[in-house]
Amino acid sequence: MPLLDRPALSVPDAQQLLAETREDPLLHAAASLMLFAGARPTEVNEAKVTDYAPGAAARIWLGRRWEGLRQICIAPSAVHAIDAYLATQDADTEEPLFLGVQQAHTLSNLIRGAAVRAGVDAGVHSLRQAAIAAALYDGTPVSHIEAYFGVGKWVDPVQPAGLPEGYDVAMARTLETAFGN
Repeated sequence: MPLLDRPALSVPDAQQLLAETREDPLLHAAASLMLFAGARPTEVNEAKVTDYAPGAAARIWLGRRWEGLRQICIAPSAVHAIDAYLATQDADTEEPLFLGVQQAHTLSNLIRGAAVRAGVDAGVHSLRQAAIAAALYDGTPVSHIEAYFGVGKWVDPVQPAGLPEGYDVAMARTLETAFGN
């Protein structure tokens, strides 16, 4: 079985898929985090309310808890979607950020359903792949991509060694430019 069973989503297809999720604030927030921060499905499922710091320079801790978390700045479109979703919730800080995804359906089924409705061939990993592809096409250094998307193993999860301060702000700007409206 090939590593990628479908090519990376084009920018218009990723935007179309994201638009299809807008009717459901929970799904839209989760899909936005996957597209605008390249979050893995497991990272979306494991994120806690306390991991998210809203604001003008919003940040989130992402990663696999057993491997360690990384803190990154996220694009304004993802911040807006997450804030809109959280405004409808009365969530405890230690609760999962996207509790409804865990309670109602699997994220995979929700994303695939939205993709079918949007007429896009996409699965649960497609949004992350599109984000990484956009960063590569933009000419972002591979070391920045590895750190931002949690591909490499870094000593310091807040400011990875050898990377300029604000690399994650630049990445968030790249993703916002590529996929934002």
